[in-house]
Amino acid sequence: MSIAWYDGIVVGVDGSAESLAALDWAAHAAELHEARLTVVATYGVPIGRDPGVGGLIGEMRDQAGRAAEAARAWLVEHRPEDEDVEVLVTSGDAARELSRRSRTCGLVVVGRRGLGKLDRMVLGSTSSTLAAIAPGAVAVVPAGATTADPRRIRVGVGREDEPDVLGAAFAEADVRGCALEVLHVTSADTYSAVPPELDPVAASWREAATADLADRVARWSEKYPRVTCTIVIRRGNPAPALLSGLTPEDLLVVGGRRHQAVMGRMLRSVPDAVLRAAPCTVLVGHAHRRPSA
Repeated sequence: MSIAWYDGIVVGVDGSAESLAALDWAAHAAELHEARLTVVATYGVPIGRDPGVGGLIGEMRDQAGRAAEAARAWLVEHRPEDEDVEVLVTSGDAARELSRRSRTCGLVVVGRRGLGKLDRMVLGSTSSTLAAIAPGAVAVVPAGATTADPRRIRVGVGREDEPDVLGAAFAEADVRGCALEVLHVTSADTYSAVPPELDPVAASWREAATADLADRVARWSEKYPRVTCTIVIRRGNPAPALLSGLTPEDLLVVGGRRHQAVMGRMLRSVPDAVLRAAPCTVLVGHAHRRPSA
């Protein structure tokens, strides 16, 4: 099955084991969605007039070239049938270059390295920066996550999510033949914790929110009747609730709002917190392509 949301997949590689795992995940997704796959290796261009800069640029370009060749070799060995693949070496910051390409493709895929919490907050990483600034959808594949079809897809939804989130989750569950769990997390504040019998207004509000979610899910279920879907409602903090019980064999889909990368990390946005800790691939769906039920 092919959907317009996947009108091309771009994967960033740097020669590391994590980037080759991302390449594996992206190649499989491209096959499932009949999408063109583009492999991109980037190298930075230092700013300055120091005589040694030219040599440094050459070394970085050569390193990117080796990463591209490693990707080609991997594809020949593991996916020789994949003919519609383009491998590019480009200059520029990896996150910025991949973000630029996300404007015209359906999905950008990257691996996730094991940076410490302080490093990730101060220095950032390609995966977290890309997920923060990209206008399109981003999939982040951590080390150890399955690159095959997941055993379960969990999608986190709010009261007013962009259509991309549920639509992407249902489309993935349909094409990958796995169960879908729709998770809605309510606030852990005192108001939401009041027992229904003590506050009929709060109870009525919660019932209306639940009914609205069920209606949205039902509309997507009509479009994807093969998908087995369950709705789970939990109370608490969103990030821990989304991460609870996940394994490397799962796929997590969350919504994202485009913001500055540093502010996103400093403020601990839910997608960023999930990306830093999830043991499985995380798909962050932004609102630049909207499948409709």
